[in-house]
Amino acid sequence: MLALNATTLLTAWEQGVSQHPLQRAMTLLALAWPQKTVDEWTMVSMGERDRYLLRLREELFGPKLEAIASCPKCGTRLELTFRTNDLQTQVAADSEQLRVKSSGYEIDYRLPTSADLLAVADNPAQARELLLERCVEARSKGIAVPATSLPDRVVKLLGERMAQADPQAEIQIALECPACSHHWSTIFDILSYLWSEIEDWAQRILHDVHLLASAYGWSERDILAMSATRRRLYLDVVGA
Repeated sequence: MLALNATTLLTAWEQGVSQHPLQRAMTLLALAWPQKTVDEWTMVSMGERDRYLLRLREELFGPKLEAIASCPKCGTRLELTFRTNDLQTQVAADSEQLRVKSSGYEIDYRLPTSADLLAVADNPAQARELLLERCVEARSKGIAVPATSLPDRVVKLLGERMAQADPQAEIQIALECPACSHHWSTIFDILSYLWSEIEDWAQRILHDVHLLASAYGWSERDILAMSATRRRLYLDVVGA
């Protein structure tokens, strides 16, 4: 993994501002692990993508995560604290083993990737059908049939098998309200969580650059090249 410095991370943020959220993930991962290109990162499963995003988050901001949730029953506000290890699941299954037999159908499938989700992003009303066409090959009595013609019960089973094969792709956090004891679960999206942190960080560091450049006349490049500790010490000197 490439150790991202302030300059490269700020460049990634600047590039990602105008990108689709799925493309932002590819930008970050290709910078952190340049042995894969952006296009190659779009072809990994969603679970593998999120597993690497968790590793990147830990590298950038540490293993501790904090979040806020509201009880859907009584509205009580919950403050959540957990760690990246709490969100790690098993590695996705070998794609060669992804096969389902049900209701007279034989189905070979692969796990959805960012490339698949980007391809259907502009057509949410038909997203399910388009994903089936991209990820599924079905046969009945040895004859190929359109994946979109599969019965709903078979599609439901297929969705369950995909989730089992790639559990990292959708992390559910179990919650209990301390006020009313209501139990529910919520999906944790590492991409939106991490990007929000990067946006907050970028705004802060640009503000720091402005203050130090105004006080000392230094260039952005020189200020970003400093360690975070040294920048903080200079900011303390100028009373920021």
